[in-house]
Amino acid sequence: MAGGPSTPGLVTAAAAAGALGFLAAGYKAASAMTAEIEAVRSAGTEFFGVNVFVPGAPAADRGALARYVADLSAQAAGLGAAAGEPAWDDDGWEPKIAACSPLARRS
Repeated sequence: MAGGPSTPGLVTAAAAAGALGFLAAGYKAASAMTAEIEAVRSAGTEFFGVNVFVPGAPAADRGALARYVADLSAQAAGLGAAAGEPAWDDDGWEPKIAACSPLARRS
C-alpha cells in the first residue's frame, strides 16, 4: 500500500473500528510521512503503525541483473510494453527512522 492508499483517514477509521491501522510511508518524503503522523495523532488516534521500506543492498551481481532486465524487456516487448531501468535508493530511510524515533517526539 505504499504511495497512498493507507491515508490518515483510513488509519483513523480503522482505529475507531478497533483495528490497528498503518500509514504507508514508502515512496514518500520524511516530511510528508511526519505530516500524516501528526494528522493521525491530531484525530485522537494513539496507537497505529508506520510502514517504511527497509533498504537492502543494491544488486551485487550486475551481470545477473542485466540478464534479468533483458529477460523482462523481452517479455514486456511481447506485450507491447517496455521494462524500466533498474534503480536503487534507500527511500529516505534515515530521515524516516529519525522522525519516528521516540526522541524526535519529545521536542
